[in-house]
Amino acid sequence: MVARAVRGATIQKRPMKADIETESVSEASVDAELSARERILDAARKAFSQNGYFGTSIRQISNLCGLKQPSIYHHFDSKENLFRNALHSSHKEMMDFILSRTGSGDNLAEDVIQVFHAFMDFHRDRRGALHLLGNLIYSAPDNLRDEYAETYAPEMTGAIERVFRRWDPENKQEELKICINHTLTAYLIELSVRDRGREEESLTQALRCVHYILRIDPTGHSAPKND
Repeated sequence: MVARAVRGATIQKRPMKADIETESVSEASVDAELSARERILDAARKAFSQNGYFGTSIRQISNLCGLKQPSIYHHFDSKENLFRNALHSSHKEMMDFILSRTGSGDNLAEDVIQVFHAFMDFHRDRRGALHLLGNLIYSAPDNLRDEYAETYAPEMTGAIERVFRRWDPENKQEELKICINHTLTAYLIELSVRDRGREEESLTQALRCVHYILRIDPTGHSAPKND
């Protein structure tokens, strides 16, 4: 679902994972190298999430991280590859966060609602990470958007897939799952572009849709069926 939302007209076959830069450094300088790399990535995430891909320069990232531009190019050979790595690290952090906070509900409804709340909690705790996704969708080059759609985006709605594998192993409620995945996709895209302070409104609207789809009351319990 998210993949369809972010994918452009042409899918690039080069996978993102193969393009993630790795450094070969001496054992004595590992800590310093990792520290510099993380500083660059953190600055890149902030700059790209605030200014978009085309509105961000390597000079701006250099100023934010306190490292000279040649040092940035030592770790990442281009602005495109730096964006790719910043997006990859944010995505991995997000999915680790989501997995650690979902899947403990007592029924299908509780597990589904946990997923929506977990994405909101991540958005609050890691300010700017989902805005990076928004800038990927609306301002990054098509090849980067397509790479993300093909390689990583399915993991986001995969959180709902895991819920249904737990409670519906025979896939008898596939239509229900599809509807909830569409709702999650719309919710994530809205969070990624929403102005600060209006996130609760997005969550409320999304959960209203989920409550309707699952026919549950706001507490998460199944609504009684009409006789």
